[in-house]
Amino acid sequence: MKEKISYNDKIDVSIIIPCKNEVNNLKWTLDSIMQSKNFLNFEVIVVDDASSDSSTQFLTSDLNKFIYKDIVLIKTDNVGTARARNAGAKAAKGIYLFFCDAHVKVPDHLLDDLVSTLKVYDSDLAAPCILDMYNSLAAGYGMTWSSNLKPIWLESNPNFITEIPFACGCAFVITKKAFTKIHGFDKTFEIYGSEDFEICLKAWLYGYKLTINPNVKVRHLFKQKHSYKITYSNLIYNLLCLSYFHFKKERIIKTIDLLKDKYYFHSASKNIKLNIDLIYEHRKLYFKERKYEDDSFFEKFNIKF
Repeated sequence: MKEKISYNDKIDVSIIIPCKNEVNNLKWTLDSIMQSKNFLNFEVIVVDDASSDSSTQFLTSDLNKFIYKDIVLIKTDNVGTARARNAGAKAAKGIYLFFCDAHVKVPDHLLDDLVSTLKVYDSDLAAPCILDMYNSLAAGYGMTWSSNLKPIWLESNPNFITEIPFACGCAFVITKKAFTKIHGFDKTFEIYGSEDFEICLKAWLYGYKLTINPNVKVRHLFKQKHSYKITYSNLIYNLLCLSYFHFKKERIIKTIDLLKDKYYFHSASKNIKLNIDLIYEHRKLYFKERKYEDDSFFEKFNIKF
């Protein structure tokens, strides 16, 4: 069970788990988290985004309700990953927010080590090494983009805590102060896609730093297929939103050129037009508040786009 040394009810870390159709995974994920040892006090918030498979029913059953009585359960109405995470953050009491998938296994002192990483290395977001649940040789040390904005795992172990461009959304911690300052995950996003890249990029542009601690390892179940419907239109729309939010005009045009021949581009661009006023409102806010230009980000992390 949790190992605590603080003598008050202060919550240090809020663990936020978005969940949609995870009936076979959520319980062992929660058991891994609740049984892990941490000196920091933490709470667990599960956000059930309209699961159709009774993913969270066990949390409130008579058999288990005592075991999981301290877990906060929030229900959302098919709002998507970004807004489900925001709903969890809104209810969070911790000064640090740890976001993770509903299909991970965590080591002892995960929270202690990641929060220590933030403090010692003067960063605002910290990511662990991500291991394939069934293949420990498959390890990711953060992520980057290819020259055509394809997500790429950083597979080379840096052997020390270092700055990276992106954390995988399956597990990372961010200070609540930074999360609030950058307005959380953008609520314009559809069901799934690019939300983890967007929040990392946005945080960096605002002047925050993201580090990887390669010695902290989280096991992640890489699924063969999603447990709910995601269309290519969702993915294209979200990537277009990201570009409109944060890229200079020339880079937006380049993003459109990359995507315009995709089968679902027409439907995605139609949704962009429907939401263009809100998208430009967010762009105006982000450009006003950010500290760095997007050119600086691409140059720093040697992303040729």
